[in-house]
Amino acid sequence: MRGARACVACTAFYSKVGRKDCYIWCGCSRNLIVSVTTSTSTMPAAVENTATFPAGYTYAFLNPKYFVSTKTEQITENLLKEAKSHRGNGKLDVIDSALTTLHSKIVKKDWDGAFLILEALLIFNECEDYWPMSDDGKRVELINKVYGASLVTVLRALQKAGYLDVTHFPSLETLLKEATKWCEVMKSISCQSDYDLVCKAIVARLFSKSAADEVAEKTRLTAWVASRSQEERDEFHRIAREAAEDEDEEDSDDEEGPWHAGGSELDEDVKNNDFVLSRVRKEYKDYLAKQR
Repeated sequence: MRGARACVACTAFYSKVGRKDCYIWCGCSRNLIVSVTTSTSTMPAAVENTATFPAGYTYAFLNPKYFVSTKTEQITENLLKEAKSHRGNGKLDVIDSALTTLHSKIVKKDWDGAFLILEALLIFNECEDYWPMSDDGKRVELINKVYGASLVTVLRALQKAGYLDVTHFPSLETLLKEATKWCEVMKSISCQSDYDLVCKAIVARLFSKSAADEVAEKTRLTAWVASRSQEERDEFHRIAREAAEDEDEEDSDDEEGPWHAGGSELDEDVKNNDFVLSRVRKEYKDYLAKQR
């Protein structure tokens, strides 16, 4: 886990959190519920895609890994701001609040809103990556299961509705990649859930990149960088160099291939009790009730 480095990248944006963006907060005025800029439509709309860069998207926190919606960046900023006011297990409360909001989106079939929160939590996890070291290991394990079940539920619902593609969600590959990596990190500390296999299966089915696709991605990146200030461009290139060095180190240590290696389309619809959201959420809520 490399949260410390990610946090360095995020610090430049903490100062932005105080701007007068309008958010809806729960009654206790602490936990973020959802950005009001989230679409109220329950069905995703195709994203307007210019020749160079899709509208409403960015590289969050000047990090080339985080090609996501600008709304995702806003939600993540709020989660990070909230986490700064908590210590220890209090950070788990921030995640719990976000998962509760995510569940409400799923119940309402607001797939746009659910997708944003799934993305934001992954970036949050890298920036605040010490929370899995909490002394409440069981709660950490259940949080991971709830996230995994929520992710699989949303991905399968989008697939069933015909929206699981980069036309409706340009950052789909980012979500799948970061979710896979996070799942593997959690497995390394004995928090078992196989949502990484579902993500890899979707990649195996959807993403087979041609040379033209690679060129298009580079063109998109170049256009975005050119739109930033000189200070932001310099910071972006610094982070990109560090990310490339990290990937080189990982590649030299990894004998199994790239992050999506081993993905099988057969895993996309595999049945697993850990993917039954109602069961996993009940287990988590029952556990929290016993701790009070």
